[in-house]
Amino acid sequence: MKKTMTSGRISNIERYTLHDGPGIRTTVFLKGCPLRCLWCSNPETQAGHPQLAFFKERCNGCIRCIEQCPQNAISINQNSIKVELDFDKCNHCGECVGACNMDALVMIGEWISAEEIANLVARDKVFYQHSNGGITLSGGDPLWQPEFAGEILRLCRENQIHTAIQTCGYGTQEQIDHMIPFLDLAIIDLKHSDSFAHQELTGEGNEIILENIKYIDSKKIPIVIQIPLIPDVNDSDEILKNIFEFTGNLKNALGVSLLPYHSLGVPKYAHIGKSYSMPSIDNPSANYLKEKIESCKNYQVNIIQFMDEGIIYS
Repeated sequence: MKKTMTSGRISNIERYTLHDGPGIRTTVFLKGCPLRCLWCSNPETQAGHPQLAFFKERCNGCIRCIEQCPQNAISINQNSIKVELDFDKCNHCGECVGACNMDALVMIGEWISAEEIANLVARDKVFYQHSNGGITLSGGDPLWQPEFAGEILRLCRENQIHTAIQTCGYGTQEQIDHMIPFLDLAIIDLKHSDSFAHQELTGEGNEIILENIKYIDSKKIPIVIQIPLIPDVNDSDEILKNIFEFTGNLKNALGVSLLPYHSLGVPKYAHIGKSYSMPSIDNPSANYLKEKIESCKNYQVNIIQFMDEGIIYS
């Protein structure tokens, strides 16, 4: 394997994932994303820099962290044994982390080389071969660190490991070009068919995303359009019809993947000093996804699900 010095920032690596692409996969979550989706389930990956997370429930009140904080961002809570962290004062230096024996204070954002990741991914090559799996770069977003992402994909492709990215698609074609030669599958989120509504929900319109999807399609890369279904926000028949029609005009689209909304990421916001800004939404019923799949079967585009045995087409 060719030596590489390309490095980047990740939040974590998950092995044996089943729904981030076909087959059994290793998913690498990169730090940094250009969008700020109101319902984001990985808010700790949005910022490209390392950041401090405070898991207050783990704190035992030893207060050793207070002495280590140069910003005076940590103080004693007068109403409990636990400390308080003022994220407005915190500069994410991480000096307090070493003083905490309870893992209540944790730095998110590890600097790692592309070669280290490729070597880790290669350990599970036998599982990829038996399930048509591989590596998926997620985040955050791979487009935030294009050289790093491209080098990871190159090394894995060189080792005959299937490569995929999960991306919001918001970036430049130059960023995309770092990955195109080493990419087997692009999983691209399309969160709303209307650009104004897309901007309200994510901070950016969808014009660049649509153009980039067409650009990736022109490079003959298989594409899966992924729709995060937010009840009463982007799951209407009209919106879904528009997205399916757009997908149907792509030459290399395998189909559309429908992902029902969930609130599993909500607790993460407090850990990094943020507020969850999505209006209150109940988690969909058990039949919600089945009903949406049935209603979308009329659009003449494959509806797909990623499973451990590969891609299932509806």
